[in-house]
Amino acid sequence: MPESPFYTAVESRRTVRNFLPDPVPQEVLDRALDAARLAPSSSNLQPWEFVIIRDPKVRQAANAACLDQMPAKIAPVLIALVTHRDTWHRNRDEILRIFEARGPLRRSQETYYRRILPLVYITGPFGILGPLKRLFSRIGSLFRPTPNLMSRADIRVMAHKSTALAAATFMLAMRAEGYDTCPMEGFDPWRAKALLGLPRGAEVNMFLAVGKRSEKGVWWDRVLMPREWAVREL
Repeated sequence: MPESPFYTAVESRRTVRNFLPDPVPQEVLDRALDAARLAPSSSNLQPWEFVIIRDPKVRQAANAACLDQMPAKIAPVLIALVTHRDTWHRNRDEILRIFEARGPLRRSQETYYRRILPLVYITGPFGILGPLKRLFSRIGSLFRPTPNLMSRADIRVMAHKSTALAAATFMLAMRAEGYDTCPMEGFDPWRAKALLGLPRGAEVNMFLAVGKRSEKGVWWDRVLMPREWAVREL
């Protein structure tokens, strides 16, 4: 890889499973969190929330929800990264408020956020409109390129994809600061949701253990699949 701060961070980032007890300075954590907020998201709706777990009792329960994995138990910082599927309306209104504060809305902004976005995100009571919207999209696709108008399950996937982009940005930012992370998908989702008091439509995307790696932090050498499995041209 070329020698540059970005590629150095990418190359040196590893999933770290053993951490030193050294605390993470708040200013370092804040910079990485602000970098994560710059991550791309579908329609710029930013459906994520980083929950920094500081209360010792909550941390103990979170460790248990993470199945008592070593990174969760010993990392100086544990963060729950939450996906919010149902905040699109609030976030859409905030986007429009900011646009309007900058000057008159463009017609494209007005059309997209007031007309097209609700068409995609509204699924009706109990999600009843979702399958109909998906069917309509699939039939339309037989005749011309047609976007998926989204069932509730599709919206959930889309929100989790956007949240994962924020997670990746945060992890690279922490590595650029000289700190390490361990993303954890192995956890009890029901206990985690109850512990964090999440509303309906919100889920824990992953937990992130954060700190400085110990000498035993990286368990094995990096393994990559063959490039031709990951990249192809048409």
